[in-house]
Amino acid sequence: MCLLGLLMLLASGPTLDAQPSEEIALGDKAYGRFENEEALAHYLEAFKGDSSSYEALWKAARAYADVGKSLETVDRRKAKELYAQGVGLARKVVALYPDAADAHFILARCLGQLALFEGGKTKIRLSEEVKREAERTIEIDPNHDLAYHVLGRWHYSIATLSWVLKAFAKLIYGGVPPGASVEDAAEFFAKAIEIDGTKPTHHLEYARTLKELGRYSEAREELERCIELPQVWWEDPAHKAEASKMLKKIKDKKDKT
Repeated sequence: MCLLGLLMLLASGPTLDAQPSEEIALGDKAYGRFENEEALAHYLEAFKGDSSSYEALWKAARAYADVGKSLETVDRRKAKELYAQGVGLARKVVALYPDAADAHFILARCLGQLALFEGGKTKIRLSEEVKREAERTIEIDPNHDLAYHVLGRWHYSIATLSWVLKAFAKLIYGGVPPGASVEDAAEFFAKAIEIDGTKPTHHLEYARTLKELGRYSEAREELERCIELPQVWWEDPAHKAEASKMLKKIKDKKDKT
């Protein structure tokens, strides 16, 4: 379904003969086929039928994040708008279901993607909230692999900022969030893999972190695993392609002692 088709469907009003639970099931099937725009349309139809539905809310927020991601290189304005809509739904589901792990996780994810489009103090504020929401997810569900992945990304992205950018942020905005380290990032990615090693993205990001630490032989193993695993997410072909490129770049690298 193209974006125009999605917008037309969302503007057409609710489907009279479909119950929210049926729309959620249809959305899940579309999500399983990696049809994110179609999945979003179904989840929003379910939301129209039941505005307090936990499944409709958090899954619609997830779909907003996925559709937005797919548009980043095509229409950044629209991508940011979709991320903001995802944040709005995620905040609603957290308010309604404060003890639900996926509510906090999807808020962390949507905030993280929106933060990439913001600058200065807003980016820093959102980054701090991403960390809090991911940590809250793990408090509720210690086996939430994607929350560990988010925390790994958080630590890696901040810890690998150049000293120039860190100095600039300190001078202008009071500094980046403290406590980030590449070593912690590696531990979080390793934990995500321990919980669910079937997701190629976990292995890609762990490999990236191991590469930063100079642990090249381990990084190569993770990249090979990323490439070998079956696709489980719509972006996995891109993850595998990146893993192949990274593997070529570090094929002759020796581990740092």
